[in-house]
Amino acid sequence: MVDNKIREAGKYDEYSHRARKIREGQSRPNLDKSGRIVNESSHRMVSANIDDRNVAFPTLFPHKTKPNRWIDYDKGGDISGAYDEAKSRGEVFEFGHDKKEARKFAKGSWKPK
Repeated sequence: MVDNKIREAGKYDEYSHRARKIREGQSRPNLDKSGRIVNESSHRMVSANIDDRNVAFPTLFPHKTKPNRWIDYDKGGDISGAYDEAKSRGEVFEFGHDKKEARKFAKGSWKPK
């Protein structure tokens, strides 16, 4: 269940819509060890508690100047780099004290079924 404050403010629906629009039409192929495409990603998100608030943000970003290139902060676990990049792009989703909903959002609860 989404935090009532987030639901009442209409934030969850706004976040879901915004997350779907961020990388619309962009995707990066994910390859298995043999080099075969197994699926595609446009977002890979994490949740974290930063400055006593729970947030969700992507760790995968399209390169700003190189088409079809991606920056993957998930490799090596650079959470602070991913957070800074997401913040600069306006892609941080705030969940206040609701750690559970931030985690669910990062795992994809915003994606269409």
